[in-house]
Amino acid sequence: MKAIKFLVALLLLPALHPLFAGIWKSVRGLDERMLFMENPLNLCFGGLVLWMMFALLFRLPPRIYVFAHELTHALFVRLCGGRVDRISIRKDRGYVLSDRTNFLIVLAPYLFPFYACCLGAVALVVAFFVPISSFRIPVWMGIGFCLGYHWTMTARMLVTRQNDFASQGWFFSFVLVLLVNLFYLLLMFLLLPQPRGFFGHLLAIGASIMDSYRALFDFLCRF
Repeated sequence: MKAIKFLVALLLLPALHPLFAGIWKSVRGLDERMLFMENPLNLCFGGLVLWMMFALLFRLPPRIYVFAHELTHALFVRLCGGRVDRISIRKDRGYVLSDRTNFLIVLAPYLFPFYACCLGAVALVVAFFVPISSFRIPVWMGIGFCLGYHWTMTARMLVTRQNDFASQGWFFSFVLVLLVNLFYLLLMFLLLPQPRGFFGHLLAIGASIMDSYRALFDFLCRF
């Protein structure tokens, strides 16, 4: 299976370039009209900056990461139709016992920003009872803060001898984690500054990915 996953990772590599290009194009396309104080993208970046300052000054207890890590495993076990028999969360390690596993369950903590999604879900529920304008600034900054935490911890795990990556193959794990998290970043740039035209942007990214594969196929056909 690792050999198959290695080949899948090779097939996913051409999709990385359009994502990088889309992020760079989005960054260059930003202007002061999109970066006013209450723009969600601006607030998310403010949260990211707060996280970087916080990470330099303080060290979060490992249990906070272990909690999110193991609950994400358990959540994806349930989403994949499995049964969770036991969850163990200790100070610096944990585990989940379940009746099934697959690459999605194993790599879920590095693909799914647990705390950011939880904060977003809570905000959506509260928005039914309280006008969202009254708390949008702390929510978007909090989401940016949580995304910064997720990306930092994911980057740290990628350079460790993590069993999750070893079981799925290091190359496959790295490519998939990078691809999914780059897609999150691109979504931020496309959706938050100006939601209008979002699906058109997604279609354009999809077309760019197809062009990347087409160019690779044309190159291979020369040999």
